[in-house]
Amino acid sequence: MPYFDPTTDVFSFDGKNFNVNDNRVFRARFEKYLNAGEADSEADLAYRDSIRKILDTLSPHNREAAKFPKAVAMLQYTAQFPQDARLCESLANAVYRVYLAQRSQAELRTLNSQLDEQRRQLDWSFDTWTKQSNVRRERKLSDDPQAAEPPVTNPANAGHIQRYVQRIAEVEAERVANKAKGQLSEVEAKLEFQALVVQFFLQRRFEHVVMATRFYTEFFRDGAGKLEFEEGSEVEQSFSKTIGFNPTITTLDAFANEAIRDVGQSVESFGFLLDQGEIDGAMRQLQQAFVTGEHLPPVQSVPRERKRMVLTYAQNSFQLVNAIEVKDYALAEKLVTDMKTQAGDFDYSKPTAAIETAKLSSNMRIRTAKNAALQGDNEAYETNILAAAQIWPTNPMLQEQFNLIADSADLQQQAKLEFDRLLSTQSYRQIFTDKARYMAATAEDPERLKALEQIVGNIQEIETVMKQADTLAKAGNNYAAWEIVEKTFQRFPDDVALSAKRSDLATDVAPFVRALKNAENQENRRQFGSSLAWFLSARQIYAQSEFAEEGIRRLIDNILPEEGGANPIGASAGADE
Repeated sequence: MPYFDPTTDVFSFDGKNFNVNDNRVFRARFEKYLNAGEADSEADLAYRDSIRKILDTLSPHNREAAKFPKAVAMLQYTAQFPQDARLCESLANAVYRVYLAQRSQAELRTLNSQLDEQRRQLDWSFDTWTKQSNVRRERKLSDDPQAAEPPVTNPANAGHIQRYVQRIAEVEAERVANKAKGQLSEVEAKLEFQALVVQFFLQRRFEHVVMATRFYTEFFRDGAGKLEFEEGSEVEQSFSKTIGFNPTITTLDAFANEAIRDVGQSVESFGFLLDQGEIDGAMRQLQQAFVTGEHLPPVQSVPRERKRMVLTYAQNSFQLVNAIEVKDYALAEKLVTDMKTQAGDFDYSKPTAAIETAKLSSNMRIRTAKNAALQGDNEAYETNILAAAQIWPTNPMLQEQFNLIADSADLQQQAKLEFDRLLSTQSYRQIFTDKARYMAATAEDPERLKALEQIVGNIQEIETVMKQADTLAKAGNNYAAWEIVEKTFQRFPDDVALSAKRSDLATDVAPFVRALKNAENQENRRQFGSSLAWFLSARQIYAQSEFAEEGIRRLIDNILPEEGGANPIGASAGADE
């Protein structure tokens, strides 16, 4: 069930959570809605009136005998409106397929009745021909009474009996097949209709859900309204996580009606809060209504002028989230000030606390770095300057600190040129060693600062992996140590220290490495059988090998396709031979 939590701005749907203030797709759709005009044209009013007539016609309180043919006819008319996206036509087609399935069942029942009559006639004929007088004849008796011969079979009559037996079997087989066809046709029609109802529900077309469920109840009156989902599918998991069981047609009908009511209340609350000047609350109520029922009449009929009264505030709220995300706290502070002016009910406590905490932490790191520099502790200085830049990259005190330690602007330019030279020669280790100086020099250069942060992060990751490998090697697990180094080496093949560590570990696990390399070479030559054998050999050496496990799974996907068919294992093995 789609659900929007206004306390956290989190929209839950299909087993996943989305922050509506941090989702670019939602932001684009919501801003488009706020700028769009209200749906009050003659076509919009006619469409909503048509939907309302269909729902009234299908109402359980309507006892009109021909209400369902009438409703189907109105579906075709409603589908012509662009707002419907031809969904009513899809529903009409589904209704028609159910009608065809039920008519086919009636025809099969008539045919089976005729087959029953034919079976009874065949049974009577069979009983007649199997009488003793028709089946056997007596041989002529000899003069000696002791020499009387037993009766023999009449060949002509026996042939008739055999044909009756064969025809009776054919009639019975046809009856069973017709019965199975009828049952299968009904099941297929029911599942197809259920799938359409669920699709409407997931599309948040709740009015169409109500129409479809009322059609379903009329067609399938056996009480089997439980929805059948594939076990383990995303849809099945979504419902099991929200309501704990697979819903029924009645459940979806209740959910849809509740959603329609909830959307109407949210739009009503939006109008009231807007009139009271509570812009923040009004925007959140409109967000909830839009997320839950974007296509419902109460949402579509909100006037553009009233929607645009919250547009600027909504844009600022989206930008505030982005500013905090990229750690531009100066812009975030300005946006908070503007939003406090725009909406008196804006709760600024959380963003203000986040901004002030980040600014305070960054400034404290810079002060700690200054004290470390005065004491000659270069390592502590570098650590704190880097931490301050990571907390608040645009902190003005970073530039001030650089001005204190730089003799002139030439030194800053010289540091930039040196950084560019080291970057062009891929001397990342040397850049990492002197990272604090380059961090100060590139504080106002976003492109260089981004490259520096990437290099520092990469080297730190490499160092962490190398330490983990040393720990695993000391514990006697050289195979695991080599694998984690190899994975990192594939990402950073130019790092000299990492390459040396990889070579040292490869010597200790040479048979294992050789088996993996042979497997990869055979796989590149598309010798899948030989490659699989080498991967299995590698896994036999080290059972927890991720490389071997990934290779085996990859080869299984190539050797054994998902669809059925001839087994290609033998062909692959033959090619290897």
